[in-house]
Amino acid sequence: MKKSIVISLLTIATLFCTALCSFASTGKVTTDTLRLRKEASTDSLILELLSEDDKVEILEEENGWYKVKFEDKIGYVAAQYIDVLKETNVNKENLNKDNNQNSENTTTGTSQNNEGQTNTENNNNQSNKKVKVLVVGQKIYITPLINALVIDTLETEKQVEIVSEINGWSYIKVGTTSGWVRTENIQEKEIEANTSDSENNNTSSQKVGYISEDSVNFRKLPNTSADIITKLPKNAKVKIISQDEKWMQVEYNGDTGYVAGVYVSDKALTTTTTSRSSAPRTAKTQAKVETVKEEKSVSSVEETVSDGKVTGADVVSYAKQYLGYKYTSGGSTPSRGFDCSGFTTYVYKHFGISLSRTSSGQASNGVKVSRDNLAVGDIICFSSSSASKRIGHVGIYVGGGKFIHSANSRQGVIISKVSGDGYYFVTARRVV
Repeated sequence: MKKSIVISLLTIATLFCTALCSFASTGKVTTDTLRLRKEASTDSLILELLSEDDKVEILEEENGWYKVKFEDKIGYVAAQYIDVLKETNVNKENLNKDNNQNSENTTTGTSQNNEGQTNTENNNNQSNKKVKVLVVGQKIYITPLINALVIDTLETEKQVEIVSEINGWSYIKVGTTSGWVRTENIQEKEIEANTSDSENNNTSSQKVGYISEDSVNFRKLPNTSADIITKLPKNAKVKIISQDEKWMQVEYNGDTGYVAGVYVSDKALTTTTTSRSSAPRTAKTQAKVETVKEEKSVSSVEETVSDGKVTGADVVSYAKQYLGYKYTSGGSTPSRGFDCSGFTTYVYKHFGISLSRTSSGQASNGVKVSRDNLAVGDIICFSSSSASKRIGHVGIYVGGGKFIHSANSRQGVIISKVSGDGYYFVTARRVV
């Protein structure tokens, strides 16, 4: 008797472990430069600099860090800069088969009851449908364990698709995310049949912004010569439909149009009352000033300096205006923040010079310069170790053995020494 109990327990444990071990996670780096460290600490040794879109295998989570495998290295990266792509479920087919069999048995046992439903009941149900939704605030886990790595946390109620269930857990799909949740946190909700899921999701996730300047042009098309629908006041609330590097398509008071993205903030700004000693501008003069200001913000590629020649000193002087600005993964504007290559791209674009968007791409822009011949304004490209030539970080040389760059989320845009802080010189490029 005891022997049979032990065998049963071992069998259950083996099956459960097999289910857990069959889930692995692939992550994608979302920032241009991400440090792979030996330990889960910002003071730990840097093993490698990862670039945007690099793929890693996520092994486990530890206090805001992911333990990952990249090529032949295993280390830790900040979890906020990793986008979990998918789970590889080798037992998914078996789980689905089991669920299908259970569904068939359930259907067989209940079909006779369903045959007894009246036409009136069927007609009433045609106007509504029942869907599965996940309770607000619930976490989606990578494996069916309460202390497992969390993929996402729902901030709004979302409709979900249940793929499979096991031991009180459900494997779900919600949008582009898949993972495990506790089955008890999934509720059944009745909605109108003509209400699409996408409409519900779009409404709950609609982004809003606030105009950060007075009298911002709201145009019909994304260019400075397009007709102006109206002028938006400071702190006007707009719904953001889409955006690119320069323009945002927004909705305001029922109208859809475009505003320069640099004039849209995530939060409403605090306004203060100040006295003006100068004479008030006429409507014509004010319109001219606003148009010039807008054109400078959205047409920086076409701007030129007054003497027609850009110098490295011009570049550095302009770059220093952004000291202290925040670091943002994928950011390339002052309003959003910068990553390292986003910062260099933005600075040079101000002078009409286009650079590649990634740090590795900028390593081939312009003309190669040796370390001994560095000049103010040169782009410096770094790797994470003296033995590696893999580009993972960039900045602009300011002279005196220092460079300006968007370092990380803790420091933002700063000036650092060319030698130090885990950066190893690989090459320099001259573009002015």
